[in-house]
Amino acid sequence: MIITFVTDCYFDENNGTGISARRFTDMLRKRGHEVRIVTIDEEGRTMYGVPKRSFGKLFDKIIMSEGFVFANPDEEVLKKAITGSDIVHIYMPFKLGITAAKLCRELNVPCTAAFHVDPCNITSTIYMHKVKPLNDAIYLSFYNNLYRYIKHIHCPSMMIANRLVKQKYHSYLHVISNGFSDSFTMQKIEKPDFLNDKIIVSFIGRFSQEKRHDLIIKAVERSKYKDKIQLIFGGKGPLKKKIQKMATKLPVTPIFGFYTKEQLHSIHNFSDIYIHPADTEIEGISCIEAIACGVVPIVSKSVRSATPQFTICEESLFKPGDHKDLAAKLDWWIEHPEERLKYKSEYVKHSKNFQIEKSIDLIIDMFNQAVADWDAKYDGRKKRLALQPTIVSNTEN
Repeated sequence: MIITFVTDCYFDENNGTGISARRFTDMLRKRGHEVRIVTIDEEGRTMYGVPKRSFGKLFDKIIMSEGFVFANPDEEVLKKAITGSDIVHIYMPFKLGITAAKLCRELNVPCTAAFHVDPCNITSTIYMHKVKPLNDAIYLSFYNNLYRYIKHIHCPSMMIANRLVKQKYHSYLHVISNGFSDSFTMQKIEKPDFLNDKIIVSFIGRFSQEKRHDLIIKAVERSKYKDKIQLIFGGKGPLKKKIQKMATKLPVTPIFGFYTKEQLHSIHNFSDIYIHPADTEIEGISCIEAIACGVVPIVSKSVRSATPQFTICEESLFKPGDHKDLAAKLDWWIEHPEERLKYKSEYVKHSKNFQIEKSIDLIIDMFNQAVADWDAKYDGRKKRLALQPTIVSNTEN
């Protein structure tokens, strides 16, 4: 097949959607498919580069601090990429993706889309993620502008698929994990010498409000073992300085950094516990990567997070927003090293359900279905044409 990916941020190392798109591209090309990339590119890395979209210096700075940049669609570039494609897959419900979907209908080229942006990811930046009418309005805006025209939507988790059913997205909702790289495996990697006497607790996630680094800091401060716990935080984001300041109260200063894939592999393999405290998470790839390396996780049981699917016991879940419960779970795992050792292999086994090879099989199936029943006139807001929201899941989770 000739597959065209349309996404604002493809080359950005701090954007999870871009990382997923690159992994899918690599795997699809290994299987012999041609993959075209339409994305922001000022360095000639793709034949289908488009410019950035500016909203003014102040807003651009705020948007970029969240690890995102909007693309400014170029219809001629999009037409060139779309023409001759067997399928076009859109990653983001913004101007680039909306324009691509419009052109697919005009050029009669099959089109699918993914749902990677939870409205709470947007509203949390202004501390309004708990305002349901606002989040519902954004869901509706996404639907009216893009998803109403898409019969087949890729949902990275069952959680978000169920949410789209409630929001009356009249489409086939394909539950397919973004998958983790097969380079993340359990290996015997010793702790660095200067950390030998420490309990290593890690979290990889953007420094933003909804990721809830504050809960980890408060939990460690409350822990009986706070003098021995070494936190490792990996990522970038607008709240880094605030989180660093908050962490100064801890007896052991956390380590902050932005790590390569190879460095993350090492960190996961010498970490004792991985914590994923995010309130909002459509999937949570960093948690899959951690358990694939045999790290026992502790995950927020938030109803807006899909990451609990990566846990296999109650001790790996804590009440959302409750640092006291998180501290209790953290101390329990520290006090039961034999349980941690037992669960290492169990978590590695569980991670196999989310291997990228399985995801590629399922995404190709979705593409084939979308090509087979393509209808350029489909509109989920027209009762005569609309499907019932239908979840399609071939996974065990």
